[in-house]
Amino acid sequence: MDTTRVLIAVVLSLVLVFAYQELVLKRMYPPPDEQEAATPTVTPPAAAPGAPMLAEPAMPLAVGPDLSSVTAAPERNIEVETDLYIAVFTTRGARLKSFRLKRYTKGVSPESGLYEMVETDRKGELPLGLAMGVGDGVADDAALVYASEAPDGTRLSATGSARVVFTAQTAAGAQLQKAFTFTGGSYVFTVDASVAGAAPTALGLSLEEHLRTRADSYDVAEFQADVEGKTTNESLAGLEEQLAPLTGKVTYAGFGDRYFLSAFLPETAAAGTVRAIVKGDEASMQLVFEGATEIRSLVYMGPKRLEVLEEVNPALSSAIDFGWTGILALPMLRTLKLFQYLSPNWGVDIILLTIVLRIVILPMSIKSQRSMMRMQRLQPQMQRLREKLKDEPEKLNREMMDLYKRNHVNPLGGCLPMLIQLPIFVGLYQALLNSIELRHAPFVLWMNDMSAADCLHVSWMPMIPYTACAGIPVLVILMGLSTFAQQWMTPTSPDPQQQRMMMLMPIVFTVLLINFPAGLSLYYFSSNVLGIIQQLFLNREFRQQTPVTA
Repeated sequence: MDTTRVLIAVVLSLVLVFAYQELVLKRMYPPPDEQEAATPTVTPPAAAPGAPMLAEPAMPLAVGPDLSSVTAAPERNIEVETDLYIAVFTTRGARLKSFRLKRYTKGVSPESGLYEMVETDRKGELPLGLAMGVGDGVADDAALVYASEAPDGTRLSATGSARVVFTAQTAAGAQLQKAFTFTGGSYVFTVDASVAGAAPTALGLSLEEHLRTRADSYDVAEFQADVEGKTTNESLAGLEEQLAPLTGKVTYAGFGDRYFLSAFLPETAAAGTVRAIVKGDEASMQLVFEGATEIRSLVYMGPKRLEVLEEVNPALSSAIDFGWTGILALPMLRTLKLFQYLSPNWGVDIILLTIVLRIVILPMSIKSQRSMMRMQRLQPQMQRLREKLKDEPEKLNREMMDLYKRNHVNPLGGCLPMLIQLPIFVGLYQALLNSIELRHAPFVLWMNDMSAADCLHVSWMPMIPYTACAGIPVLVILMGLSTFAQQWMTPTSPDPQQQRMMMLMPIVFTVLLINFPAGLSLYYFSSNVLGIIQQLFLNREFRQQTPVTA
């Protein structure tokens, strides 16, 4: 059997991962400056009679002359602070103006400021609006000034709670109310919306998302929902048409990026309809219930932290978009979380995970390496067979397979550990890239973010082509050197083509990992160091064995 084909398949698989990231994803999700210029303006289709949908232009609920004097007061802000966030509402539209997470910062440095989930430079409407079916379209309350008796500022303890009520009246005589209930120590709050004095065709809530500039071109906003048990994760980058409406029992619906999520979790029993659209750099979503006059929904605004999402609703964990690799990435992430009980340093946890994985595959790895050692000792006999049967390829293959069998050699033995490493590579890559636990997680020295590519910044060095590193990717270089050292120490196949392929592997891995999360480079470097130690003992055993006689 030609082991070279197996090696080529492994290398091509890894190259495919790299090519997908560099060529496909970068075309789908261009860098922010290019994305802003390339994002088209979309006009949604006309609404079918009686069907609630996103209206263009939106029809604001008009402020009538019979509005009370309190409602006519100037717009003001109402702030609610908990141990987890600082929320600021405006009475204009009774909408969320700011939502800053107190345990997360914009950048690695604490001086970068708290992470803001509602961008202040947005051109569209603010989130948490009220949508009401009027005729064939949907009106919103963006321009309506609400009244509220809540104080300008409220500070909640971990066990405290507060309720902020907004009321308004339209020119048509409809009385609107939006009430938000907050509890300290949770990223979840409740919104109750109702309308009286009118019979709307539908009532719903809206959520807006500004497609803001993110840390990198892969951190892309998505429309995320679970309707009738079916999960939807739809990228909003470059979206050229309105998303198909989703109707049924809505578990959650909202917008999320790699690390954070804003979503409704309706408690209204009736089936709802979810619609989303992108216009320029603004995305909007409506969750509408036909014939309703009051609705109630939980609102989650916070990190995509696995245990936090599962505590709110087990289905919400699917908002962490691992894609098809979730079956591999989730066990990796859960194992890393277990090691947090031993060490609070995620870099150390990755090393501990590496040790555990090496122990798990140790028997198979040793067996494979011993098979390669025996194959190396058969090289003289194999060479004589090649010279003797060079004109009879079929007979040569039979004789070589018979030689392998007599000496208990598996020609694929050296490839087996590499094949085992491939799913580990894929699963760990997704776990490190999409887990907020690894966001801005430091290790040692300059390695201050295990989810970002490794780079020791050097002020006078230019940017490395096709990377975001203006310096030295030290960990990646160490990984490449350790891979080369391990290959040099490992007995090689007698096949010259396979030997060349194996020696190219360190270069391939170095190029591949230069843009991958630093945690992945740390894993491979740690694995290589353990492999070198293992190989030292096996080489010593190999030297003590009696050579195979012809």
